[in-house]
Amino acid sequence: MKFFKDFFTLGKLSVSYIIHKIFYIGTIFIAFKAYLFAKGIYLTHTYMKDFSYIENGQHWYTSTEAQNTPLAILGFIVFFIVVLVMWKFICELLLKFFSYFSSHIN
Repeated sequence: MKFFKDFFTLGKLSVSYIIHKIFYIGTIFIAFKAYLFAKGIYLTHTYMKDFSYIENGQHWYTSTEAQNTPLAILGFIVFFIVVLVMWKFICELLLKFFSYFSSHIN
């Protein structure tokens, strides 16, 4: 209950607390965007998968398109890490910026 009282009162929340919450919310959005990026890779980057079978004593060789799941997983991981590092850097700068001004105002 004290949290809601402090939340709706201006000037009670610390800068660090607010920036941490913004960072966590941004991380959720980054994970969602990384998922969409990986889904785009999965749907558009295919490769030809070869297979053979025997019919009436003859060997048949053919190929079919297959989704590139490993590339999509790698794309998700790389996108998530790169954007998360940039987001952490931005949040650190915001924290330094607001901490600097809050220390000079008081």
